[in-house]
Amino acid sequence: MLEPIKGSYYRKFQPQSYKENDSKAKIVITNYLENNGHTILDTEEDYSFDIKSEKNGDRYYSEVEMKNQWTGDWNPRWTEIRIPYRKYRLINKYKQMQGNKTFCNFYIIRRDCEKAWRIKDYQLTKECAKEIWLDNAKRYEHFFHIPYQEAELVNIA
Repeated sequence: MLEPIKGSYYRKFQPQSYKENDSKAKIVITNYLENNGHTILDTEEDYSFDIKSEKNGDRYYSEVEMKNQWTGDWNPRWTEIRIPYRKYRLINKYKQMQGNKTFCNFYIIRRDCEKAWRIKDYQLTKECAKEIWLDNAKRYEHFFHIPYQEAELVNIA
């Protein structure tokens, strides 16, 4: 199980950002999943996974996040995809209920909602968690750092 990092900063909930991005991200990934044979079970906000779905008897848990800085092709100077470490709670929740026929994916969505990076739950480990300086926020914060070559780029439009 992943543990909180002592002394680390966790971004506070931002209602305006949530309002602008959450439903858009859920809609595009819900459509993507349905187009790929999933039956959507739940997308209601319950402070858990954004989307719960089923396909061929397997259960999928999906977490979605907009990356509005990403426009056009992925910038290869961005050598990694960063997922906020605060998502460790979802990884722990998934590990507690994990079974042979369950899968957990994180989707990082491009601003135009045409492409997304899909990252598997097992890729988010304590070893890939690092603290970085956020110029726009003027503070440090921990993120999971996933080399973009280890993620799967999917067409979602």
